[in-house]
Amino acid sequence: MKSFECRTIDIAPTLSKLLEIPMVPPTGRPIPEVMGFVKGKSCKRAVIIIVDSLGYSLYRHFSSIMKNTGELAEKGLLFKCKSPATHTSPAIASIFTGYFPEEHGIYSTGDIYVERTKDPENPKLKSIMEWAYQAGKKASAVIESEGAESFRGRIKDYYGVPNSEDILDYDRKITGYAVQSLQEKPDILAVHLRALDRFSHRAESWAEMKKAAKAVDKNLGEIFSASEKGTIFFICGDHAVHGGEKWLKGATKEALENHRNNLVALIVGCY
Repeated sequence: MKSFECRTIDIAPTLSKLLEIPMVPPTGRPIPEVMGFVKGKSCKRAVIIIVDSLGYSLYRHFSSIMKNTGELAEKGLLFKCKSPATHTSPAIASIFTGYFPEEHGIYSTGDIYVERTKDPENPKLKSIMEWAYQAGKKASAVIESEGAESFRGRIKDYYGVPNSEDILDYDRKITGYAVQSLQEKPDILAVHLRALDRFSHRAESWAEMKKAAKAVDKNLGEIFSASEKGTIFFICGDHAVHGGEKWLKGATKEALENHRNNLVALIVGCY
């Protein structure tokens, strides 16, 4: 399958143009291939699912067992997507806002509260979900509890799941809330699945990582099945996999280069 290239900061402005969500133009720019892909399609709503640690090479390694994700990619688009950060908080902030970390200044969840206290209307801190809500659209987010609370007063519908040592159970709860949220027909929904990232830190074998990848794909399949016709999905990694010394032993030159460049997988497809 042919893959295209983009940056994670291009996702928010792409959604802005696609769903006609007014926002102060960020540093990122709409992705031309996505805009071409949706021509003639009725894409009225969008779901962004961040799969933590889904580096491009890791996705290619697991593509044969991630059946639901693979089917979406086969009918849609696959990107090598450049992430500007190697840690979750700044990387996700860049996906949601369209700015580089040095522009939005979010390097931890706590930074969101600090920076908004300084300037609550700073456009570089506004997520695409907030811009949507401000424009009268229905926006929702399903993420970890502390991050979810940062949306209080900024969007109406958000769901938080407390952090857990059982990350597979955590992702199941996230998926359950995502399915529940889809029943409320949001114009834009953001979801964060974390099993791959947690396993990348703690697992010692590819068999364990394979278990996480299968669990993630099962959760994605349930979310896909709960979506209405006319939904466009953006499935995106936030950064390349952690624990490279474990997972890159014997890797190809291309895989090593993808990891060094912090390339993540972005799969875009319509249901």
